Amino acid sequence: MRFRLIAATLSLAVAVAPLQAQVAPAGTFGSLPANSFGGTGIPTNAVMIGGLNGVSIGLSATQRYFSPAVTNDGAGTYFAGTGISTGAPVNAGFAAWNFDYFVGGATSGRDFFTLYVDANPAIGNTLAQLTPYSWSGNFHDSTNLHYFSASFDPNVAGEYSFALYQYDASGTVIDHVAMNVDVGITATPEPASLVLFGTGLLGIGGLVRRRRKA
Repeated sequence: MRFRLIAATLSLAVAVAPLQAQVAPAGTFGSLPANSFGGTGIPTNAVMIGGLNGVSIGLSATQRYFSPAVTNDGAGTYFAGTGISTGAPVNAGFAAWNFDYFVGGATSGRDFFTLYVDANPAIGNTLAQLTPYSWSGNFHDSTNLHYFSASFDPNVAGEYSFALYQYDASGTVIDHVAMNVDVGITATPEPASLVLFGTGLLGIGGLVRRRRKA
């Protein structure tokens, strides 16, 4: 089931106010059971995972069909390329990457879940601009931002953000996971990586000097 159909059928279980905080990756980076996102061949070993009270919630980003692979930094930011999806169904509105969400172990009527999607590619937006969908019980899918807006352009670079919240029956937030998808943006090395890189250069320089002396 794709998200344009889901939007029409899900009922708003909890009155959820727009969130005002900026999106920051949240959850534990790890694995979910195979086929957790509603289809075969969708990787489940690079997921932002959370959930309490026996419930698992997860968010991930993956390539769509035969498009270029989506990478990640292991901490909640995923990196995808701009462009149109490769593989059936081919449509000018579909991005080459999907976002994936998962809720498992839930008891209908006890906990509720809301998915927020920031489809504005400008980096630094807030969750106040996200569109919420809420439901109770287990649910999972792999879908595309094309379903959210006819104005979505898969060729535009920028940052897209996602958050999945778990609420109890009273509407109190229990837990959440969040991730960012940087599209057409080159990953910046972490400071620790830069230190290691610099140390390696120093080592190479020393080796060259020793060879010259010899």
